[in-house]
Amino acid sequence: MAKQSFFVRGTSCKSCEVVIERELKKQPDIVAVTVSHAKREMHLETSGEKTYSHHELNTFLEKHDYSVGKKDKGARKQRMNWQRAGAVLVLVLALYVIFDRLGILRLSPSSAQPASYVGILVVGFIASLSSCTAVVGGLVAAVSSAVSKDQAALTPKERLRPHILFNVGRIGGFFVLGALIGLLGSTFQLSPTFNGVFVVFVAIFMIVIGINLLDLFPTPVIGMPKWLAHKIHDLAESNDPKAPVVLGALTFFLPCGFTQSMQLFALTLGSPLASGMVMAVFALGTAPILLGIGSATAYASGATLKKVTQAAGVIVLILGMSNVTNGITLLGFTLPHTFASAESTETTDLSVVNGRQQIEMDVTSRGSYEPSSLTVQVGVPVDWTVNGADFMGCADTLILSAFGVNERLKTGENLVQFTPTKTGRYTFSCSMGMIRGTMLVVE
Repeated sequence: MAKQSFFVRGTSCKSCEVVIERELKKQPDIVAVTVSHAKREMHLETSGEKTYSHHELNTFLEKHDYSVGKKDKGARKQRMNWQRAGAVLVLVLALYVIFDRLGILRLSPSSAQPASYVGILVVGFIASLSSCTAVVGGLVAAVSSAVSKDQAALTPKERLRPHILFNVGRIGGFFVLGALIGLLGSTFQLSPTFNGVFVVFVAIFMIVIGINLLDLFPTPVIGMPKWLAHKIHDLAESNDPKAPVVLGALTFFLPCGFTQSMQLFALTLGSPLASGMVMAVFALGTAPILLGIGSATAYASGATLKKVTQAAGVIVLILGMSNVTNGITLLGFTLPHTFASAESTETTDLSVVNGRQQIEMDVTSRGSYEPSSLTVQVGVPVDWTVNGADFMGCADTLILSAFGVNERLKTGENLVQFTPTKTGRYTFSCSMGMIRGTMLVVE
């Protein structure tokens, strides 16, 4: 075998490595290709004494906007742009505070169920504009590559067919697998601690995705294993008409923070039909964007796509920060007063009847507590009357970890009893930590 090394230009992530490797492996004389975006290097192994010139390789790669050549000795290693990273951080923090104050973050996909199926559809659409695009969009582009070679000879309907099949498989697969999750969830109830750990894990994953989308670091923080990426491309490029359907269904298992959060909600429903419907409607919400990406793959503008991706990165970072707050609430940590509730309504009236404090709160169908801040005295048993709306979403569970409260609420009047054993400010929340209030315990 003959071995050659080249300097690669035009790569921006690990996906570029996969595209280059797959393109060059189509040549019968090329036995092995290894590309490193971080090192800007490519190593070839060819059969016999066959070697390739820069010009020959660039002929293969020019349609993907990559090129190879000799290493530029004067080329500098990519460095972190701290000024840009700082500007992004300020922007994300500012938008997070604004969205939190306006209550917009209640539509975060970490919520148990945003208001209705329409809300879930909206969350799916939002997901398709951010991290789901980063994770699934590459697959959609891969599906389109299966027909791109013959696009000139195909009708518009034929070119669109694999993308329709992909989304049909995705929606159907999400329903079936979501129903299985619901069946599993009907056998047990997750603890607030488990929910908290899972939500924080998902949040960290979302933050990493956001950072990758924004290209804040010279190389991605975390990327998909290359062997897995090649397997996915193999399935995507299959000539079997069932391949796009199977591929769409398998996206249920891809590491998309939005999808995983909605899966967690489906697990808590305890109903196969309801869980399947939630996951199917979520997938339906992602379909328009994913279908658009697939049908427009050959015409997408690199500059425009980059701007959209960076805007999505900001959104993902904001939702990731929101999920961190939700998770640490479920883990029992008391939040600063600023983040206790998106709507600040407070009561300080104390009523004691037969040695027990009486407080009252409404859980609204809008996903809020009214009042959201309650005051009680330490050491005195509390009767907490909670009035539940017809539909409460994840607020149908009330958690106040500091005093062992973990109650399932029903529509109408609920009585929650506890004894505050220590003074301070403590956060109570729904089962996902998204809807929050404050319990102030005084002397």
